[in-house]
Amino acid sequence: MPELPEVETIRRYLNLSIVNERIQKLEVLWAGSVVKAEPADVYNLKNQKINSIARKGKYLLFQLEDFDMVVHLRMTGQIYLNPQNPLEDHIRWVLYLQNGDKLYYRDVRKFGRLFLALKSQGARLSGLDKLGPEPWEITLEYWQDKLKSNRSIKLLLLDQRVISGIGNIYADEALFLAKIHPETKGKDLSSKQAAELLVAVRTVLDLGMRFGGTSFRDYVSGDGKKGNMQEKLLVYQKDGQLCPRCTKHIEKIKVGGRSSHFCPICQLKPRR
Repeated sequence: MPELPEVETIRRYLNLSIVNERIQKLEVLWAGSVVKAEPADVYNLKNQKINSIARKGKYLLFQLEDFDMVVHLRMTGQIYLNPQNPLEDHIRWVLYLQNGDKLYYRDVRKFGRLFLALKSQGARLSGLDKLGPEPWEITLEYWQDKLKSNRSIKLLLLDQRVISGIGNIYADEALFLAKIHPETKGKDLSSKQAAELLVAVRTVLDLGMRFGGTSFRDYVSGDGKKGNMQEKLLVYQKDGQLCPRCTKHIEKIKVGGRSSHFCPICQLKPRR
């Protein structure tokens, strides 16, 4: 699933490419990909100007003159602007602009959604209003309060109501930087560890954006290019390889059903 750096990379590309353009039509090729709040409808979009493209967590928010279009890519969603090679399968909708540009949404597994609502109502329809703050909006006081939990730190990082935008890749990378085992309970972190983890989260997300996101299988930016962050990862999907900080091999376990990669020496398992 694209995480914050991947979605932000797409947003930046689209923001430079299609903001201030007007919509000709939205062609929906699979009805299940679009969720509408009456009276908003795809037919209302003609001549609507794209005022801006924002992001919250893993969501893209197209702010039109009278409507909100919120896109959540989920597992395999991809957005292409004027692809060089024809896209022949798994296209769920196409946004046609009056300048001739075409924005394609491709989704193999059909989990992604486009939410369409009247202006300022898109957040409620899509669930954006339930997301926690962005990592750079969080104060240390807020962070320490949210960590007062019996849940593992890995699951707290993945909880979009606590902190928005983090998925499996960047959670593992941040925990490695902060030298915290993924099974450690939030309440067992010291104030120093909590502060260091927040810095680590921001660091890995900044790095992910700098390198255009992580591309293993599905993720590409709006121009169809893959990211390069996969070349910079330290532990994610590195199980069996040597830890970059010591001579121990990276291990993989399940935490709350999610794969977690870590170094058993650098990230000591908490005592029971």
